[in-house]
Amino acid sequence: MIPKTIIHLLSGGIDSVVMLYDLVAKGHRVHCVLFNYRQKHVQELEFAKLHCRRLGVTFTIIDITQLRGSTLTDGTGSMIVPMRNATMISHACNLAVSAGADTVTFAANKDDEAEFPDCRMAFVQAFNTLNAVQEILVEICAPYHDKRKWEILDIGRQHAVDFNETWSCYNGGVKQCGTCPACQKRIAALNHTANKL
Repeated sequence: MIPKTIIHLLSGGIDSVVMLYDLVAKGHRVHCVLFNYRQKHVQELEFAKLHCRRLGVTFTIIDITQLRGSTLTDGTGSMIVPMRNATMISHACNLAVSAGADTVTFAANKDDEAEFPDCRMAFVQAFNTLNAVQEILVEICAPYHDKRKWEILDIGRQHAVDFNETWSCYNGGVKQCGTCPACQKRIAALNHTANKL
């Protein structure tokens, strides 16, 4: 495998944290981008920074606090933040061009594609077409698009990722609520993996 220079979207959740460890272990040069979009679960950013510092990976925090229209931001609409991934990837592509990176990665996966249209391969392909039209030589990649969350946990264990140092919960607070959809997916994946051991 030829090492790439990658801008990685890191939220601090299980999927993106595991992907960070995976990319570094494979010898890629990684620069993480973290986003503050006025999310209620801002704790995820602290975990994202923790893992970057542990791995010695450079990171940039970008504020996109103008995002609206979701229960995760201003309390309206659904869990889906309209144009969130498109906005984040656009910023990441801009950073990639200026930094001389050839790839942008994000941790879309099989368990998210049903609910979130911007976690589907059609979205990734459309964005790559958009980059080609703009003559931007940056590829958008979702390496885990065909993996279930429990499979991502297995990859994380290979890299000794401490899942207690990740944040999945959509709600703010001192600890993860255990009842929101993100927490339910997290618990189901952890239970599935535990049953295999």
